Amino acid sequence: MLKLFILIALSCSINSIWADTPFKDCGSELGTIQSFTVTDCPTAPCKFEKGKTYAMNLTFTAKAPSKTASVSIHGVIGGIPVPFPLPDPDACKMNVKCPVNQNDKNEASMSLPVLSSYPSISLYVKIEIKADDQHQDYACLTFPATITSGSGHKRNLVGWKKGKLFEMLD
Repeated sequence: MLKLFILIALSCSINSIWADTPFKDCGSELGTIQSFTVTDCPTAPCKFEKGKTYAMNLTFTAKAPSKTASVSIHGVIGGIPVPFPLPDPDACKMNVKCPVNQNDKNEASMSLPVLSSYPSISLYVKIEIKADDQHQDYACLTFPATITSGSGHKRNLVGWKKGKLFEMLD
């Protein structure tokens, strides 16, 4: 009986680390998002602590081919997108199979370092994987997040309410 309890507890803790993260599709014209996960974020808003790096996996199915694809990540604060710097936006270096063929299923694996210089703030994070040949998105999603210093102090510039996480985007 104790072994069964330990197995269930271990399974639940693994699922809480890699459970799907709530998101909103913001215009995936050339693809269908299958799943999206952020480490340690099974519920919204995601809590990002300064100085830590968070792994993200986005699985999508392509509806059109492209020789290459690129990734962009923005923080949306008060409706204004502010780019998160990426060392290399080449999606092909993030596990996307290039060239991308129609009906290919891909899982982009990326990491988001939360720098200590970022303000403690609530915002939306917008991720786009773009088909470079067509200049349209395979995947576009947004999700709410809060950047904290670990002390729990934050500025609320994005006002979401329980059950209405995406009210500012509609």
